[in-house]
Formats: sequence, C-alpha cells, structure tokens
Amino acid sequence: MPSAVSAPSQANKYQQYLFRSNFIFVLLFTSSFSTPTHYIPSLRTYTDPIFEQLTLWTGTFIFRIQEPFIYQLTSDSTGAFIHTFNLIILACLGAWLWGRVQPNLNYSKISYAFYTYVRYYLALQLFLYGFNKVFKCQFFLPEPNTLYTRIGETPKDLLFWSAMGSSYFYTVFGGMMEVFAASLLLFRKTYLMGSLMAFGILSNVLAINLGFNISVKLYASFFLFLSLTLILPYIQSLYAFFIHQKFIKSKVWIPVFSTKKRRIQYSLIKTISIWLLLFEALVPYFKVNNFNDDAQIRPLFHGAYAVTSFVENEFPIPPLSTFTKRWKRVFVHRRGYFIIQTMDDKMQDYKFQYDLASKQFSLEHTETVVEYHLEYTQSTTGNLILRGNLEGQDIQVRLTTLDWKQLPLLKQDFNWTIDAIQ
Repeated sequence: MPSAVSAPSQANKYQQYLFRSNFIFVLLFTSSFSTPTHYIPSLRTYTDPIFEQLTLWTGTFIFRIQEPFIYQLTSDSTGAFIHTFNLIILACLGAWLWGRVQPNLNYSKISYAFYTYVRYYLALQLFLYGFNKVFKCQFFLPEPNTLYTRIGETPKDLLFWSAMGSSYFYTVFGGMMEVFAASLLLFRKTYLMGSLMAFGILSNVLAINLGFNISVKLYASFFLFLSLTLILPYIQSLYAFFIHQKFIKSKVWIPVFSTKKRRIQYSLIKTISIWLLLFEALVPYFKVNNFNDDAQIRPLFHGAYAVTSFVENEFPIPPLSTFTKRWKRVFVHRRGYFIIQTMDDKMQDYKFQYDLASKQFSLEHTETVVEYHLEYTQSTTGNLILRGNLEGQDIQVRLTTLDWKQLPLLKQDFNWTIDAIQ
C-alpha cells in the first residue's frame, strides 16, 4: 500500500464541500461535453440523450425560453450553457449528499486521484489541439474564396483564422507550446510548471475566442478552469516564492510505493496511459500521411478563376459594376463547393461534384437545393469553358486560372530590418 509523504491538515467542511462539488462537476462535464476522440472511449453516446432532454426541460420550464433553441450539446449552443448550469446544480446537490453519506472523506488520496485525472485530461486536450496546429490542420491555408473577399466583409472569426493560417511559423510555434505544456502535465515534478504554462496559453486562447467571437468560448473557459484547478493547491507556495522570495513546501499528498512490484505496476500504468494519449493525438495524421496540411494535394479543379468572358442567353455581358449579377470570379473549395463571386462581390455557394467521363459539373444550390449541370472543357493550362443552364439562364463562361498562392498574404517573407520592406 502507498504511504503518504506529506498530507494536508484536515480540510474544514467548507473546503471539503468545494472539493466534492468541483470533483463531481469536472467528472460530469468531461463525460458529457468533450472533444471527439477516435480511440479513447467516450461516454457521450450514453449520456447525451439524458443530458439533452434535461437541458430541453430546463430551458423550457426554468428559463422559460419561448423561441426554439439548440438544446444539443454542441459548441457554444444555448443548450451547452444550460447544460453547464444543470451540472453546477447537480454538483452542488451531489456534494451535499456525498457529505451526508461519507462525512469523513479521505481527502488526500481522492484529491490525488482527481488531480491526476485532470492533468491527463487537460494534457490530452492540449495534445489534440497542439498537434492540430503543428501539422497545420487547425489553422489551415486560407481558401481562395476567402483570399478574394474584401477584408471589411470578412467575419472576425474567419479573419483571425485566415491570418493565423497564413503564417506557418507562428501556427507551428503555438502548437509546439501546447504540446510542451501537455508533456509537462504528465509528470509529477513538472506538472505545476505545465499547469502555469497551460494557464497562460489558455488565457490567451479564451481572450482570442472572446475578442474574435470564435465559437468555443465555453470549452476554452472550462480548460482554463481546469488549469486553475491544478494550480490552486500550490497557490500559497507560489505566493510565498514570487512575492516574499521564500520557499514553502506544498502540502500536496503524493503516494510512495514501498515494494518493487508496486513501483513497476505504477510505472507500467503510467507508460500505457501516456502512450494512449499520444496514440489518440497522432495516429489520425499517420493514417492520412498529413504532417503539413499546407502541402497536401488539393482536389481536382481546386483554386481561383477569373471570368474573362460571360455570355448569358447568347448576349455577351461586359465586366462592369453595373451588371451586378455577372460573374467576376469562380472558386472551387477543397470541401466540395463551387463558389461564384459576382460583380458586386457577393458570393453564392453550390455543392460541387464532377464527372470526368461525361465532363460535367453538378452544382447544387445550398439554399434552394436545386441541382444544375454544366458541361466543361479544360485546356492544358487549367483554364475552363462552362456551358449549360444555371437558374433558368443559358450561360457560356470562360475561366482563367489565378495564381492565388502568390497573393501578398501567403508570401512567407521575413525581414530583420525595415530596409528591405518596400
């Protein structure tokens, strides 16, 4: 059996109640609202139907929300915030009941188990998001349609995403910092440093989500809360060290295994756990052999095209701003969208498929769900000629490829001095 190196003095009832409520809240939140995983089992399949119905009931009868709302537990939905409210209530009630049933809590051992769970859970999330940045998948290279959208008409979240995606160095650097913090969280001697580093990183992430209206505010707040949870047991020692330049040994209990067999068991479990986290975080990239999404081969026809000729119902339409519905540019998005930019810079999306055998494009209007078919001819340089009927108009369109990767935003220029900046 493990023996205590150092154990805290008996926590008062208020502290134990806070610990119990936090314990229950964290377990409920992480089991019902978490990042999807490929290999680590998730309880959401079983918990979501229950929690979503409870969320719907709370929203309807407690908060009396009259308008239909999203009660599913998705990122920053009304249901997600109501669900968090429900979990706080359940945690408070559960902590009270737990205190009645088990008033003499073995605070040392259960807190060690709880903080270990929080460390590994937070490390997993940082690994997932960190490697997603390192391999340039989270902040991907901006799509051509985004690059040709006026900056004033670009939503804040997309503008931030595009700016981050344009810098390979900064995106990879940010990911490496998250991976490093996650690695520190896995070991007892470094997890306080990892917690402080994670707190700084996640504070910045939350500020970005708030400032640019990015829809993972609740989840980022929870991650920040977890990092603070790990720091709080050391807050007295940190205060003494940074303010009074004194070293006070923290009263955090850790197990010591008296037999070699126990130490081997502990080391084996720890090693398997760490490898499982890394396996979950890394295998998806190995499966698709994608370690730099910027360099991944894009789908056929992907890119930006300038409309050099536009004929509608046999009448040529010149590229003038007065002809607002004339095509100005065409973009093929990597996610399977055909996007038309008209002379007034409005965008219209169509779901896009192509048939190489019949040389035909299939375009499905994203709003009306009406499908259209255009015949295409492609030159050796990639230029296209489209013919067919689109939304009741017979059209013939000539498209010339644009070298969108040479736009200023995507140039990886670097200058130590301002002399070279023109």
